Amino acid sequence: MEIPSVEGWPSVLRGDVLPLAILGQLQKPKCSAELFRTLQRRGLLNEPGELPPLLRQMEKQKLLKGNWEETGSRPRKYYSLSSSGKEVFVKMDNEWQKVNRELHQLFEGDGGNDVN
Repeated sequence: MEIPSVEGWPSVLRGDVLPLAILGQLQKPKCSAELFRTLQRRGLLNEPGELPPLLRQMEKQKLLKGNWEETGSRPRKYYSLSSSGKEVFVKMDNEWQKVNRELHQLFEGDGGNDVN
């Protein structure tokens, strides 16, 4: 695995947690535009074109369900979690919380006997 330059780390970290963020945001159905705005405000996405391929992939993996609705002047596809997506979200979130705790302990020192 090639380690990205220091300048590239933020985008690598954000990109790696993006599927978790998407699953977390789709606890309630959202259209892709609404989802993009939320993820953009949080600094997880920059370009609208980044989201559709990921949503299609996650739908193909049966993590998401997409339903077309006639709202306003044009149809919009609303995404929600499938039952499998809900299970995966719980597992991913638990793992993320574990990694977060471990990193916090590592950075702050937990009194363990780590080798220097």
